[in-house]
Amino acid sequence: MNTKKVTITDVAKEAGLSIATVSRVINHARNVDPESEKLIRHAMKKLGYVPAVKKQKLSLMALIVPSLENHFFSAVVEGVMREANKMLCHVVVYSSNGSAEQEAQCLMRAASLGISALLFCPLSDSSAAMLPDLFDPDFPLVIVYRRDYLKGASHIYYNNVEGGYIAAKYLLRGNHRHIAFFASFWQQPKESIADLIAYLDHPNRGSYSSLDRLEGYRRALAEFSLPLDQSLICMTGYDFPSGYATARDFLSRLRDFDAIICCNDAVAAGVLQALDEQHIAVPQQVSILGYDDSFLSEIARPSLSSIHQDPQKLGKRAFEQLQLILGGKKCDDIILQPSLKIRSSSRMRELD
Repeated sequence: MNTKKVTITDVAKEAGLSIATVSRVINHARNVDPESEKLIRHAMKKLGYVPAVKKQKLSLMALIVPSLENHFFSAVVEGVMREANKMLCHVVVYSSNGSAEQEAQCLMRAASLGISALLFCPLSDSSAAMLPDLFDPDFPLVIVYRRDYLKGASHIYYNNVEGGYIAAKYLLRGNHRHIAFFASFWQQPKESIADLIAYLDHPNRGSYSSLDRLEGYRRALAEFSLPLDQSLICMTGYDFPSGYATARDFLSRLRDFDAIICCNDAVAAGVLQALDEQHIAVPQQVSILGYDDSFLSEIARPSLSSIHQDPQKLGKRAFEQLQLILGGKKCDDIILQPSLKIRSSSRMRELD
């Protein structure tokens, strides 16, 4: 006798349709093609598939992050897991590996498992349209570290506009006037810097932490009556090699600069390496600011001034927020505030 449990994946194969479409039928979503629904219902009956009864308790949850190699998000996972372990909750952790295609696969696999709740940190705005197709409007979901990502969903994030603002204002008060900004992305929203700047006024800007930080940088410049100079802005990734390569490219442009704000400490460490190879002294000639205040900020030489965030706290609070939603409470967005940690990589410049 075959005792293998029939899964949503089996139903999708039998019907010749996607897991997402099957999930929509099971969850009674609107706008499902009647013919597709007929095929799926027939496949469910043929295979003997019975959807799991939904329970408002956290028995199996999924957590999706952009990358587990990134220190910030691995610490977010740790914060979530500490709370989940206390609640004896099973957690399936997915990494998008910095890929929008992989992120979509993670969401579909999570939906196919019949999870009871989801913590989701998107890497861009590319997957927002998928969520209503995969999960009911009242499905327990928290968007982590993104702002205004999904209408009606609960979000928790650090105030990245404030982070970019205090980074730039600190340097401006230290008499820096040519401050480069290295904006980090998993998936670049635009190809050119001009289009990137225009995207600062787009309603989807909150899907990209670096765009919010760039907006804070722009606001600080405006306070000092300085324009946003395209030649001082670069797009990069989130790791040491991308910071190093971007700094090398920036130096080759022979653009005058007296400071660089990086959107990640690993990127800042790569920048330090590139500057050191060119015998550009930090902070004597150029000040460098990182972001996250990770362990790298203390072991780098010179040690990195950085914008402080607590990723474990973010994970902990996200899990608690999900618990409240499961308890039937309507949760407003939670906004955490960053702070500035000053170390050896920055200093006050003397006026010319």
